[in-house]
Amino acid sequence: MAARARAQCVFCDLDTMRKHGIFYEDEHCIAILDKFPISRGHSLVIPKGHFENMLEAPDEVVKSVYTAANKVAKKIMGELHPGGMNVTTNIGSLGGQYIMHFHVHVIPRYEYAHRSDGTFEFNHHNQIPAAMRAELLRILKL
Repeated sequence: MAARARAQCVFCDLDTMRKHGIFYEDEHCIAILDKFPISRGHSLVIPKGHFENMLEAPDEVVKSVYTAANKVAKKIMGELHPGGMNVTTNIGSLGGQYIMHFHVHVIPRYEYAHRSDGTFEFNHHNQIPAAMRAELLRILKL
């Protein structure tokens, strides 16, 4: 079952991920822009090994992914200057996980994107234009 899941997992296909645009890569993980971002610069940090979620990943993988997420978050803060940031992982479909491969969202938060009640959206529906995606990949390259 695990081999089948891995064979069908888009995050396990590093060639596809490279075509999508990897802006950070190390021995253990990659970072890409989210295909349907919540905000400008919304990124995903993904381990190269297949683990359905954080609870199934060994401690050293979780540490590597969050170390990379920290680097990505610092780069986003320095380059895009959001007012805040969410760094989170979703576990299971009820937790909002749609791709069953452990990954961490790095979501910049901007003042203009907040609702009048001070809350913000977690839903993402729109793809970003190709030119904006290319510019973000250039700016965020680590």
